[in-house]
Amino acid sequence: MVTFRSVTKAYRNHIAVKKFNLEVQDGEFLVLIGPSGCGKTTTLKMVNRLIEPTSGEILIDGKNVRAMDAVALRRRIGYVIQQVGLFPNMTVEQNIDLVPRLIGWDSKKCKSRVKELLEMVNMNPDIYASRYPNELSGGQQQRIGVLRAAAVEPPLILMDEPFGACDPISRETLQDEMKKLQNTLKKTVIFVTHDMDEALKLADRIVIMRQGEIIQVDTPERILRQPADAFVESFIGKNRINNPALLCVEQIMKTNPVTVSPDCGLAECVALMRRKKVDTVLVVDAQGRLLGGVDIEELERQRSVHKIGDISSELGAVLNNVSGREAFAIMNENRLKYLPVVDKRDRLVGLVTRTSIVDAIASAVWGDGESA
Repeated sequence: MVTFRSVTKAYRNHIAVKKFNLEVQDGEFLVLIGPSGCGKTTTLKMVNRLIEPTSGEILIDGKNVRAMDAVALRRRIGYVIQQVGLFPNMTVEQNIDLVPRLIGWDSKKCKSRVKELLEMVNMNPDIYASRYPNELSGGQQQRIGVLRAAAVEPPLILMDEPFGACDPISRETLQDEMKKLQNTLKKTVIFVTHDMDEALKLADRIVIMRQGEIIQVDTPERILRQPADAFVESFIGKNRINNPALLCVEQIMKTNPVTVSPDCGLAECVALMRRKKVDTVLVVDAQGRLLGGVDIEELERQRSVHKIGDISSELGAVLNNVSGREAFAIMNENRLKYLPVVDKRDRLVGLVTRTSIVDAIASAVWGDGESA
């Protein structure tokens, strides 16, 4: 999606970004983080040409951004900043549909898109569409800023510390909504933050920078497990490393849950459950996508049904990059015995149980029981 090739930004007495090389994948949520002055915001602004690189290339879908008209480029890239930047003399609706109107969408399509986006973040369009920014809370204004960036369904969204000015409660709510929006919209996001907890919560991959250079690029769990050097370890904070609450579900899930196809017969399913000594099976299609689940009690009640697919119930699931803390909170709130884990294509990859969470905590606190 986005490729950085030896990108450098130099000022007269300072090199802000130094030979930056990176591939950002389509649909990836990438977080840039590092101490103040490390070059993360400069890197972000070079993507939509608010800052021009001194040397090197930035490509979007294989096209060099410097060969594109800057205004046209910015209209196809969503951009969200900490100060929000809503126009005070425009209503919420007018702020959200600004770019759609500029690129020629008709009023009916604009109105429909505004309604759809507001409903995504639980803001009733009948109430909020006609309000002005000064009639909204800070958190609500920030939501509108994010929705405006997503209005024309851009393939790429840039976010520069978008929740930095929010109070802690609003910030956490907005982070949760950002994750839900990303799961729904599946956009490529490059996100700048100074908050490591925020990076760990949101990112598919984290880029840790120092003095304009990349120090480590990896998934949150690998950075927590294997910091590249003393700087990264110090920046993360020792209290986060091996913290069981921050372990990714991929690290604590059971990787071989018992599964059946929707065409599996009841007798066959019961025999499998007895053989595997489980009281629940998960139903998946031919591509491994999660369809639902069936427990032994339901099988006993539905003796007249011939195929498992006819009685399987829909199940909630979590993505494999969420934290163990979040998975445990979901299980607790919904009184679940287990929680399926899926990848971005909804393919079943594992199962989190209360036992697997307890085992992970025990391992992190007391070690794996092996002598040194």
